[in-house]
Amino acid sequence: MTAKKKPWVKSAFSQLNMTPKASPVSAPYKRTRSGRATTSANVGTANVESTNVRKPQIVDLTVNEDDEEVNAATPIVSENWMDCFAPSTSEDLAVHPKKVGDVRNWLQHCEAMRKKYPAQICLLTGPAGCGKTATLRVLAQELGYELQEWINPTDCEEINALGDQPSDGTYMGSQLEAFKSFLLRASRYKSLLSAQNKRLLLVEDFPNVLLKDAAATFSDLLDEYISYGKSPLVFIAADSKSRMLNISYKLFTDQLKAKLRIEHISFNSIAATIMQKSMKRFTTLMQQQQHKSLYKLPTQTVLDSIVVCAQGDIRNALINLHFGSLKGAPSMVTKQLNVNAPSKGRKRKATNTLKSIGRDESITMMHALGRVFNPKYTEDRDKCLLHNPEDLAEAFSTEPRNFVNFIHANYLPHFQDIANVNSAVNDLGVADMLLQEYRDESLSLVSLTIAVRGCMVANVAPVSGWMPVRGPKRLTIEPQLTPAEQKLLGVAYAGISKRLYASEYSSFIKTIADNTK
Repeated sequence: MTAKKKPWVKSAFSQLNMTPKASPVSAPYKRTRSGRATTSANVGTANVESTNVRKPQIVDLTVNEDDEEVNAATPIVSENWMDCFAPSTSEDLAVHPKKVGDVRNWLQHCEAMRKKYPAQICLLTGPAGCGKTATLRVLAQELGYELQEWINPTDCEEINALGDQPSDGTYMGSQLEAFKSFLLRASRYKSLLSAQNKRLLLVEDFPNVLLKDAAATFSDLLDEYISYGKSPLVFIAADSKSRMLNISYKLFTDQLKAKLRIEHISFNSIAATIMQKSMKRFTTLMQQQQHKSLYKLPTQTVLDSIVVCAQGDIRNALINLHFGSLKGAPSMVTKQLNVNAPSKGRKRKATNTLKSIGRDESITMMHALGRVFNPKYTEDRDKCLLHNPEDLAEAFSTEPRNFVNFIHANYLPHFQDIANVNSAVNDLGVADMLLQEYRDESLSLVSLTIAVRGCMVANVAPVSGWMPVRGPKRLTIEPQLTPAEQKLLGVAYAGISKRLYASEYSSFIKTIADNTK
């Protein structure tokens, strides 16, 4: 009767034994067919038996076999994988050539005026992912500039040996002083290891202290830099829907830009044709030898869907392409969009988008207002609205008040019949009343839906032709009265609230005052 070999097990805690043992290890036993156990010392006398002795199997519990199989099958993705697709020349940029030329002309102007006016300032604005930072980095490299970027520091706190009690080594510096020191020192002095003499300062991460007191502090800081700085300075700010969150609107006022001669270059969202060329360049890089083991080539439908879903954001498109092309990852599901009206002429190509991303938010404010003021119907017998009012309202659910104000300012010229206007005015009045309710946040979307649907349904025969879209009229809470208006109102003006005067009395008083001159 034979018995199975008992494998020797390597302990998972063997790494804790840092010093070897001096005592000799006893040799393992070998069981023969007769059942008699002999040691390796006894067997060592016979050469024939020693050749038949097999070393015991050792199992290492510190190694996980499943992890080895996964690591062997799945390639490792680098943390800086996006740098592999970064543009190296200006031809690789997914930006309109005119914008690239504007940035290049400014850098060349800074080089020409380097001795006389070294501290030039430029502001790059545009939506996220439109290639602002990539354009600046590529052109700085081509023109021989050393790019030095400001990054907000983090306050440090020293911890003693126990790890739970802060010591006296705590230090917290002022971000404003650190930012000022960076601007003045980085523009004047270069690194000993740098071979380039020209420096270019980049600020994309604005210090929080500037956002609190933006009017005076930032203006004084730039005035000081214009006087003492020695290198060009570039600010990059992404556009935001809200003006309160828009850094370029809050910090860089028109008066400041005119005073300091700040060059303002505004980038637009990347066009679909330029995005298609960039996607081809990305897929070509994926087929290179160092990336073949990591990526698989996506289909043309997936590429077109990524372009539509990105909405001009090259960073978004690259991230979707990266995760959709990894080997072992599930394929990205697409869906067809029916956003175009049926045409009798040439048949248009079907447009797809990524289904996993959610609803399509490619519609802009101007397109949505056009669909509201000029509603289109299907060619069926029922003649339903081609564009769903609920979808239009949901696309702008984050700014309902702004959208309703645009409808108020532009809906009237698009109506032909005054009876239809009366129906639309009633719905807009209900929407305004619901927007005043602050206790329930869901009512804002309901009010926006009522305003959009009411205006679309009431406009049975819209006026044809192009009409410019006007911005909403903002009422001044504290109106400035002329002497003629004050004399016309007299003592009665003291009993009228400022809000009521701005909404009810202001226009009439100005008209009467102009006629009485």
